[in-house]
Amino acid sequence: MFVLTMVILFIVIAILFIISKNYVVEKQKHDISPDFQKLQRSYLIVYCMACFADWLQGPYVYSLYKHYGYNEGEIAVLFIVGTISNSLFGTFTGALADNYGRKILCILYGLLYSGCCITKLYENYRLLLLGRLLGGISTSILYSAFDSWYINEHVNYYKLPNEWLNNTFAKATFLNAMLAIFAGILSYFLVNILEFGPVSPFIMAIPFLMATSIYSIMSLNEHYIYNAISPSSSVKNAIVLWLTNKNIFTLSIVQSFYEGVMYLFIFIWTPALEPIKPPLGLIFSSFMLALMIGSKIYSIMSANNVLDSTKLLEISTFLASFSFLICSVVSTVTFTNYSPYTIQICYLFFIFYEISIGIYLPSMTYLKSHVIPEKVRVTISNVIKIPSNMFICLALLWIHLKEKSHKTDGDIIFTIYNVCLIATTFTFMCSKIFSKFHHKTYKDGIKHSDVEV
Repeated sequence: MFVLTMVILFIVIAILFIISKNYVVEKQKHDISPDFQKLQRSYLIVYCMACFADWLQGPYVYSLYKHYGYNEGEIAVLFIVGTISNSLFGTFTGALADNYGRKILCILYGLLYSGCCITKLYENYRLLLLGRLLGGISTSILYSAFDSWYINEHVNYYKLPNEWLNNTFAKATFLNAMLAIFAGILSYFLVNILEFGPVSPFIMAIPFLMATSIYSIMSLNEHYIYNAISPSSSVKNAIVLWLTNKNIFTLSIVQSFYEGVMYLFIFIWTPALEPIKPPLGLIFSSFMLALMIGSKIYSIMSANNVLDSTKLLEISTFLASFSFLICSVVSTVTFTNYSPYTIQICYLFFIFYEISIGIYLPSMTYLKSHVIPEKVRVTISNVIKIPSNMFICLALLWIHLKEKSHKTDGDIIFTIYNVCLIATTFTFMCSKIFSKFHHKTYKDGIKHSDVEV
Protein backbone atom coordinates (compact mmCIF):
# COMPACT_ATOMS: atom_id res chain seq x y z
CA MET A 1 0.00 0.00 0.00
CA PHE A 2 2.74 2.46 0.96
CA VAL A 3 4.68 1.95 -2.27
CA LEU A 4 1.46 2.34 -4.30
CA THR A 5 0.68 5.57 -2.45
CA MET A 6 4.13 6.96 -3.29
CA VAL A 7 3.69 6.03 -6.97
CA ILE A 8 0.34 7.86 -7.09
CA LEU A 9 1.88 10.90 -5.39
CA PHE A 10 4.73 10.94 -7.93
CA ILE A 11 2.17 10.86 -10.76
CA VAL A 12 0.26 13.79 -9.23
CA ILE A 13 3.48 15.80 -8.92
CA ALA A 14 4.32 15.08 -12.58
CA ILE A 15 0.87 16.30 -13.64
CA LEU A 16 1.30 19.48 -11.61
CA PHE A 17 4.67 20.10 -13.28
CA ILE A 18 3.05 19.78 -16.70
CA ILE A 19 0.30 22.18 -15.68
CA SER A 20 2.78 24.70 -14.34
CA LYS A 21 4.79 24.58 -17.58
CA ASN A 22 1.84 24.81 -19.96
CA TYR A 23 -0.44 27.26 -18.20
CA VAL A 24 1.82 29.92 -16.75
CA VAL A 25 0.40 33.25 -17.91
CA GLU A 26 3.73 34.77 -18.86
CA LYS A 27 7.39 34.33 -18.10
CA GLN A 28 7.93 36.28 -14.93
CA LYS A 29 10.50 39.06 -14.80
CA HIS A 30 12.32 37.60 -11.80
CA ASP A 31 13.58 34.78 -14.06
CA ILE A 32 16.01 37.25 -15.64
CA SER A 33 16.94 39.32 -12.57
CA PRO A 34 20.58 38.49 -11.66
CA ASP A 35 20.34 40.05 -8.18
CA PHE A 36 17.21 38.06 -7.40
CA GLN A 37 18.69 34.81 -8.72
CA LYS A 38 21.92 35.25 -6.74
CA LEU A 39 20.12 36.13 -3.52
CA GLN A 40 17.58 33.34 -3.92
CA ARG A 41 20.31 30.80 -4.62
CA SER A 42 22.23 31.74 -1.45
CA TYR A 43 19.08 31.50 0.65
CA LEU A 44 17.92 28.18 -0.81
CA ILE A 45 21.32 26.53 -0.37
CA VAL A 46 21.72 27.40 3.30
CA TYR A 47 18.05 26.90 4.17
CA CYS A 48 17.86 23.51 2.45
CA MET A 49 21.02 22.29 4.19
CA ALA A 50 19.62 23.40 7.53
CA CYS A 51 16.28 21.71 6.91
CA PHE A 52 17.85 18.53 5.51
CA ALA A 53 19.69 17.99 8.78
CA ASP A 54 16.42 18.51 10.65
CA TRP A 55 14.47 16.15 8.36
CA LEU A 56 17.05 13.37 8.76
CA GLN A 57 16.05 13.13 12.41
CA GLY A 58 12.29 13.50 11.90
CA PRO A 59 11.13 9.88 11.51
CA TYR A 60 13.16 8.56 14.44
CA VAL A 61 12.83 11.06 17.31
CA TYR A 62 9.95 9.15 18.89
CA SER A 63 11.43 5.76 17.93
CA LEU A 64 14.80 6.56 19.51
CA TYR A 65 13.21 7.42 22.84
CA LYS A 66 11.14 4.23 22.63
CA HIS A 67 14.33 2.30 21.77
CA TYR A 68 15.91 3.61 24.96
CA GLY A 69 12.96 2.21 26.93
CA TYR A 70 11.01 5.38 27.79
CA ASN A 71 7.20 5.34 27.87
CA GLU A 72 4.80 7.88 26.29
CA GLY A 73 4.65 9.95 29.46
CA GLU A 74 8.44 10.31 29.72
CA ILE A 75 8.66 11.02 26.00
CA ALA A 76 5.98 13.69 26.38
CA VAL A 77 8.12 15.41 29.04
CA LEU A 78 11.07 15.45 26.63
CA PHE A 79 8.89 17.11 23.99
CA ILE A 80 7.57 19.61 26.56
CA VAL A 81 11.13 20.66 27.48
CA GLY A 82 11.87 21.30 23.79
CA THR A 83 8.70 23.36 23.47
CA ILE A 84 9.43 25.48 26.55
CA SER A 85 12.99 26.02 25.34
CA ASN A 86 11.63 27.14 21.98
CA SER A 87 9.41 29.75 23.68
CA LEU A 88 11.74 31.12 26.36
CA PHE A 89 15.12 31.11 24.68
CA GLY A 90 13.77 31.56 21.16
CA THR A 91 12.18 34.90 22.04
CA PHE A 92 15.37 36.36 23.45
CA THR A 93 17.63 34.97 20.74
CA GLY A 94 15.21 36.56 18.27
CA ALA A 95 15.60 39.91 20.04
CA LEU A 96 19.37 39.60 19.81
CA ALA A 97 19.06 38.88 16.09
CA ASP A 98 16.87 41.96 15.56
CA ASN A 99 19.45 44.07 17.36
CA TYR A 100 22.70 42.60 16.05
CA GLY A 101 21.76 40.85 12.79
CA ARG A 102 20.42 37.49 11.65
CA LYS A 103 23.63 35.99 10.26
CA ILE A 104 25.01 35.21 13.72
CA LEU A 105 21.92 33.11 14.51
CA CYS A 106 22.25 31.21 11.24
CA ILE A 107 25.81 30.33 12.30
CA LEU A 108 24.75 29.32 15.81
CA TYR A 109 22.00 27.08 14.45
CA GLY A 110 24.43 24.46 13.16
CA LEU A 111 26.52 24.51 16.33
CA LEU A 112 23.63 24.23 18.78
CA TYR A 113 21.78 21.56 16.81
CA SER A 114 24.98 19.51 16.51
CA GLY A 115 25.16 19.55 20.30
CA CYS A 116 21.56 18.34 20.40
CA CYS A 117 22.41 15.42 18.09
CA ILE A 118 25.42 14.43 20.15
CA THR A 119 23.25 14.02 23.26
CA LYS A 120 21.16 11.44 21.37
CA LEU A 121 24.11 9.05 21.56
CA TYR A 122 23.42 8.49 25.26
CA GLU A 123 20.48 6.84 27.01
CA ASN A 124 20.80 9.12 30.06
CA TYR A 125 17.50 10.95 30.54
CA ARG A 126 19.13 14.17 31.77
CA LEU A 127 21.35 14.35 28.71
CA LEU A 128 18.31 13.79 26.51
CA LEU A 129 16.59 16.66 28.33
CA LEU A 130 19.64 18.86 27.61
CA GLY A 131 19.39 17.79 23.97
CA ARG A 132 15.74 18.85 23.83
CA LEU A 133 16.74 22.19 25.33
CA LEU A 134 19.31 22.77 22.58
CA GLY A 135 16.89 21.42 19.97
CA GLY A 136 14.18 23.89 21.03
CA ILE A 137 16.54 26.85 20.61
CA SER A 138 17.75 25.51 17.25
CA THR A 139 14.22 25.02 15.94
CA SER A 140 13.26 28.59 16.84
CA ILE A 141 16.28 29.79 14.84
CA LEU A 142 15.51 27.56 11.85
CA TYR A 143 11.98 28.92 11.41
CA SER A 144 12.74 32.60 11.95
CA ALA A 145 16.36 33.70 11.32
CA PHE A 146 16.90 32.34 7.81
CA ASP A 147 13.62 33.73 6.46
CA SER A 148 14.20 37.08 8.16
CA TRP A 149 17.71 37.36 6.72
CA TYR A 150 16.35 36.74 3.23
CA ILE A 151 13.38 39.11 3.54
CA ASN A 152 15.64 41.95 4.72
CA GLU A 153 18.05 41.46 1.82
CA HIS A 154 15.22 41.07 -0.70
CA VAL A 155 13.09 44.04 0.36
CA ASN A 156 15.40 46.52 2.04
CA TYR A 157 18.78 46.08 0.33
CA TYR A 158 18.06 44.88 -3.22
CA LYS A 159 14.65 46.65 -3.30
CA LEU A 160 13.06 43.74 -5.16
CA PRO A 161 9.27 43.53 -5.49
CA ASN A 162 7.43 41.91 -2.57
CA GLU A 163 5.50 39.68 -4.97
CA TRP A 164 8.70 37.85 -5.86
CA LEU A 165 8.86 36.53 -2.30
CA ASN A 166 6.11 34.07 -3.30
CA ASN A 167 8.44 32.48 -5.82
CA THR A 168 11.24 32.01 -3.30
CA PHE A 169 9.10 30.62 -0.49
CA ALA A 170 7.25 28.24 -2.82
CA LYS A 171 10.60 26.96 -4.13
CA ALA A 172 11.94 26.65 -0.58
CA THR A 173 8.95 24.54 0.47
CA PHE A 174 9.19 22.36 -2.65
CA LEU A 175 12.96 21.78 -2.41
CA ASN A 176 12.68 21.29 1.32
CA ALA A 177 10.12 18.54 0.79
CA MET A 178 12.23 16.96 -1.95
CA LEU A 179 15.23 16.81 0.36
CA ALA A 180 13.01 15.47 3.13
CA ILE A 181 12.07 12.54 0.87
CA PHE A 182 15.73 11.76 0.37
CA ALA A 183 16.30 12.22 4.11
CA GLY A 184 13.49 9.77 4.90
CA ILE A 185 14.88 7.17 2.49
CA LEU A 186 18.43 7.70 3.78
CA SER A 187 17.36 7.36 7.40
CA TYR A 188 15.37 4.22 6.51
CA PHE A 189 18.46 2.80 4.79
CA LEU A 190 20.67 3.54 7.81
CA VAL A 191 18.25 2.14 10.38
CA ASN A 192 16.53 -0.76 8.61
CA ILE A 193 18.92 -1.91 5.86
CA LEU A 194 22.32 -1.29 7.42
CA GLU A 195 20.83 -1.83 10.90
CA PHE A 196 22.85 0.95 12.52
CA GLY A 197 19.97 1.64 14.90
CA PRO A 198 17.66 4.67 15.38
CA VAL A 199 20.53 6.88 16.56
CA SER A 200 22.29 6.77 13.16
CA PRO A 201 20.20 9.53 11.47
CA PHE A 202 21.18 11.92 14.25
CA ILE A 203 24.87 11.20 13.67
CA MET A 204 24.41 11.65 9.91
CA ALA A 205 22.83 15.08 10.51
CA ILE A 206 25.91 16.56 12.19
CA PRO A 207 28.05 17.11 9.02
CA PHE A 208 25.16 18.95 7.34
CA LEU A 209 24.65 21.12 10.41
CA MET A 210 28.33 22.07 10.46
CA ALA A 211 28.18 22.77 6.70
CA THR A 212 25.26 25.13 7.37
CA SER A 213 27.32 27.14 9.84
CA ILE A 214 30.37 27.24 7.54
CA TYR A 215 28.29 28.33 4.54
CA SER A 216 26.62 31.05 6.65
CA ILE A 217 30.03 32.40 7.64
CA MET A 218 31.44 32.40 4.12
CA SER A 219 28.48 33.19 1.86
CA LEU A 220 25.73 35.11 3.67
CA ASN A 221 26.27 38.84 3.23
CA GLU A 222 24.20 40.92 5.61
CA HIS A 223 23.12 44.52 5.09
CA TYR A 224 21.20 45.14 8.27
CA ILE A 225 20.60 48.42 10.11
CA TYR A 226 21.09 47.54 13.75
CA ASN A 227 18.58 48.67 16.34
CA ALA A 228 19.74 51.13 18.98
CA ILE A 229 17.29 49.83 21.60
CA SER A 230 18.14 47.01 24.00
CA PRO A 231 17.01 43.41 23.40
CA SER A 232 14.60 43.61 26.37
CA SER A 233 12.98 46.72 24.87
CA SER A 234 12.78 44.93 21.53
CA VAL A 235 10.86 42.07 23.16
CA LYS A 236 8.53 44.54 24.90
CA ASN A 237 7.85 46.42 21.65
CA ALA A 238 7.20 43.15 19.82
CA ILE A 239 4.67 42.00 22.43
CA VAL A 240 2.84 45.36 22.36
CA LEU A 241 2.72 45.33 18.56
CA TRP A 242 1.52 41.72 18.53
CA LEU A 243 -1.36 42.48 20.90
CA THR A 244 -2.43 45.78 19.30
CA ASN A 245 -2.10 45.10 15.56
CA LYS A 246 -5.15 43.13 14.42
CA ASN A 247 -3.45 41.75 11.29
CA ILE A 248 -0.47 40.41 13.22
CA PHE A 249 -2.62 39.13 16.09
CA THR A 250 -5.15 37.20 13.98
CA LEU A 251 -2.38 35.78 11.78
CA SER A 252 -0.51 34.70 14.92
CA ILE A 253 -3.59 32.84 16.17
CA VAL A 254 -3.73 30.92 12.90
CA GLN A 255 -0.01 30.13 13.15
CA SER A 256 -0.20 29.19 16.83
CA PHE A 257 -2.91 26.58 16.54
CA TYR A 258 -1.99 25.26 13.08
CA GLU A 259 1.67 24.77 13.97
CA GLY A 260 0.69 23.43 17.38
CA VAL A 261 -1.22 20.71 15.55
CA MET A 262 1.81 20.13 13.31
CA TYR A 263 3.90 19.48 16.41
CA LEU A 264 1.32 17.11 17.88
CA PHE A 265 1.18 15.31 14.54
CA ILE A 266 4.94 14.71 14.71
CA PHE A 267 4.41 13.17 18.14
CA ILE A 268 1.38 11.03 17.23
CA TRP A 269 1.78 9.70 13.68
CA THR A 270 4.24 6.96 14.63
CA PRO A 271 2.13 5.34 17.39
CA ALA A 272 -1.04 5.90 15.32
CA LEU A 273 0.35 3.75 12.49
CA GLU A 274 2.36 1.38 14.71
CA PRO A 275 -0.25 -1.45 14.73
CA ILE A 276 0.31 -2.10 11.00
CA LYS A 277 4.12 -2.03 11.38
CA PRO A 278 4.83 0.56 8.66
CA PRO A 279 8.33 1.34 7.28
CA LEU A 280 8.84 4.70 9.00
CA GLY A 281 11.32 6.11 6.49
CA LEU A 282 9.02 5.38 3.54
CA ILE A 283 6.01 6.79 5.39
CA PHE A 284 7.96 9.97 6.09
CA SER A 285 8.95 10.20 2.41
CA SER A 286 5.32 9.85 1.32
CA PHE A 287 4.43 12.72 3.67
CA MET A 288 7.07 14.86 2.01
CA LEU A 289 5.77 13.98 -1.46
CA ALA A 290 2.39 15.25 -0.31
CA LEU A 291 4.09 18.40 0.99
CA MET A 292 5.62 18.93 -2.45
CA ILE A 293 2.18 18.62 -4.04
CA GLY A 294 0.85 21.30 -1.71
CA SER A 295 3.73 23.68 -2.43
CA LYS A 296 3.32 23.14 -6.19
CA ILE A 297 -0.40 23.94 -5.90
CA TYR A 298 0.52 27.15 -4.07
CA SER A 299 3.12 28.03 -6.71
CA ILE A 300 0.69 27.51 -9.62
CA MET A 301 -2.16 29.40 -7.96
CA SER A 302 -0.08 32.39 -6.85
CA ALA A 303 1.96 32.67 -10.08
CA ASN A 304 -1.18 32.77 -12.21
CA ASN A 305 -3.07 35.07 -9.80
CA VAL A 306 -5.83 32.47 -9.44
CA LEU A 307 -5.91 32.83 -5.66
CA ASP A 308 -3.96 35.12 -3.34
CA SER A 309 -2.07 33.97 -0.25
CA THR A 310 -4.94 34.74 2.14
CA LYS A 311 -7.34 32.47 0.21
CA LEU A 312 -4.73 29.74 -0.04
CA LEU A 313 -4.26 29.99 3.73
CA GLU A 314 -8.00 29.44 4.15
CA ILE A 315 -7.87 26.40 1.87
CA SER A 316 -4.95 24.87 3.80
CA THR A 317 -6.68 25.26 7.17
CA PHE A 318 -9.94 23.84 5.83
CA LEU A 319 -8.17 20.80 4.34
CA ALA A 320 -6.37 20.18 7.64
CA SER A 321 -9.65 20.36 9.55
CA PHE A 322 -11.37 17.98 7.15
CA SER A 323 -8.49 15.48 7.38
CA PHE A 324 -8.67 15.29 11.17
CA LEU A 325 -12.45 15.06 11.02
CA ILE A 326 -12.14 11.83 9.01
CA CYS A 327 -9.40 10.51 11.30
CA SER A 328 -11.57 11.19 14.35
CA VAL A 329 -14.58 9.42 12.84
CA VAL A 330 -12.53 6.45 11.65
CA SER A 331 -10.61 6.09 14.92
CA THR A 332 -13.85 5.53 16.85
CA VAL A 333 -14.05 2.27 14.92
CA THR A 334 -10.33 1.56 14.87
CA PHE A 335 -9.81 1.43 18.60
CA THR A 336 -13.04 -0.35 19.51
CA ASN A 337 -12.95 -2.93 16.74
CA TYR A 338 -9.39 -3.12 15.40
CA SER A 339 -8.98 -3.30 11.63
CA PRO A 340 -5.83 -2.56 9.60
CA TYR A 341 -7.98 -0.96 6.90
CA THR A 342 -9.24 1.78 9.19
CA ILE A 343 -5.66 2.70 10.16
CA GLN A 344 -4.80 2.79 6.45
CA ILE A 345 -7.66 5.26 5.95
CA CYS A 346 -6.13 7.46 8.65
CA TYR A 347 -2.80 7.23 6.79
CA LEU A 348 -4.44 8.40 3.55
CA PHE A 349 -5.87 11.44 5.30
CA PHE A 350 -2.49 12.08 6.89
CA ILE A 351 -1.41 12.52 3.26
CA PHE A 352 -4.15 15.13 2.71
CA TYR A 353 -3.05 16.90 5.87
CA GLU A 354 0.53 17.04 4.57
CA ILE A 355 -0.77 18.57 1.32
CA SER A 356 -2.41 21.27 3.42
CA ILE A 357 0.95 21.93 5.12
CA GLY A 358 2.58 22.34 1.70
CA ILE A 359 0.07 25.10 0.93
CA TYR A 360 0.23 26.59 4.42
CA LEU A 361 4.00 27.09 4.78
CA PRO A 362 4.65 29.45 1.82
CA SER A 363 1.33 31.22 2.47
CA MET A 364 2.21 31.94 6.09
CA THR A 365 5.80 32.97 5.35
CA TYR A 366 4.69 35.41 2.66
CA LEU A 367 1.89 36.90 4.77
CA LYS A 368 4.20 37.38 7.75
CA SER A 369 6.69 39.18 5.50
CA HIS A 370 3.82 41.46 4.47
CA VAL A 371 2.47 42.41 7.91
CA ILE A 372 5.46 42.24 10.33
CA PRO A 373 7.84 45.25 10.47
CA GLU A 374 11.49 44.57 9.67
CA LYS A 375 12.94 45.96 12.93
CA VAL A 376 11.22 43.33 15.07
CA ARG A 377 10.76 40.56 12.52
CA VAL A 378 12.68 37.76 14.27
CA THR A 379 11.53 38.79 17.74
CA ILE A 380 7.86 38.92 16.86
CA SER A 381 8.14 35.70 14.79
CA ASN A 382 9.22 33.97 18.01
CA VAL A 383 6.83 35.87 20.30
CA ILE A 384 3.80 34.76 18.31
CA LYS A 385 4.89 31.15 18.80
CA ILE A 386 4.30 31.42 22.56
CA PRO A 387 0.55 30.56 22.34
CA SER A 388 1.41 27.66 20.05
CA ASN A 389 3.96 26.33 22.50
CA MET A 390 1.53 26.73 25.40
CA PHE A 391 -1.02 24.71 23.44
CA ILE A 392 1.57 22.00 22.75
CA CYS A 393 2.75 21.88 26.36
CA LEU A 394 -0.80 21.47 27.68
CA ALA A 395 -1.51 18.69 25.17
CA LEU A 396 1.72 16.84 25.96
CA LEU A 397 1.23 17.31 29.69
CA TRP A 398 -2.20 15.74 29.27
CA ILE A 399 -0.56 12.77 27.51
CA HIS A 400 1.87 12.45 30.41
CA LEU A 401 -1.00 12.38 32.93
CA LYS A 402 -2.96 9.90 30.82
CA GLU A 403 0.08 7.62 30.74
CA LYS A 404 0.20 7.70 34.53
CA SER A 405 -3.50 6.81 34.72
CA HIS A 406 -2.78 3.77 32.47
CA LYS A 407 -4.93 4.88 29.55
CA THR A 408 -4.35 2.89 26.36
CA ASP A 409 -2.51 4.31 23.35
CA GLY A 410 -5.79 4.06 21.41
CA ASP A 411 -7.58 6.34 23.89
CA ILE A 412 -4.77 8.89 23.73
CA ILE A 413 -4.60 8.86 19.91
CA PHE A 414 -8.37 9.24 19.58
CA THR A 415 -8.40 12.24 21.93
CA ILE A 416 -5.49 13.90 20.12
CA TYR A 417 -7.34 13.52 16.82
CA ASN A 418 -10.25 15.39 18.35
CA VAL A 419 -7.99 18.09 19.80
CA CYS A 420 -6.40 18.54 16.36
CA LEU A 421 -9.85 18.70 14.77
CA ILE A 422 -11.00 21.45 17.13
CA ALA A 423 -7.74 23.41 16.73
CA THR A 424 -7.67 23.23 12.91
CA THR A 425 -11.36 24.20 12.71
CA PHE A 426 -10.55 27.23 14.85
CA THR A 427 -7.62 28.14 12.57
CA PHE A 428 -9.94 27.99 9.56
CA MET A 429 -12.33 30.45 11.25
CA CYS A 430 -9.44 32.75 12.21
CA SER A 431 -7.98 32.61 8.68
CA LYS A 432 -11.33 33.89 7.37
CA ILE A 433 -11.20 36.78 9.87
CA PHE A 434 -7.57 37.56 8.97
CA SER A 435 -8.48 37.59 5.28
CA LYS A 436 -11.06 40.30 5.90
CA PHE A 437 -8.66 42.39 8.01
CA HIS A 438 -5.81 41.99 5.53
CA HIS A 439 -7.89 42.94 2.49
CA LYS A 440 -9.23 46.02 4.25
CA THR A 441 -5.71 47.07 5.27
CA TYR A 442 -4.41 46.50 1.75
CA LYS A 443 -7.34 48.45 0.34
CA ASP A 444 -6.54 51.34 2.67
CA GLY A 445 -2.94 51.34 1.43
CA ILE A 446 -1.28 50.51 4.74
CA LYS A 447 1.90 48.45 4.62
CA HIS A 448 3.93 46.82 7.36
CA SER A 449 6.63 49.44 6.87
CA ASP A 450 4.10 52.06 7.95
CA VAL A 451 3.39 50.36 11.27
CA GLU A 452 4.96 52.20 14.17
CA VAL A 453 7.32 50.08 16.28
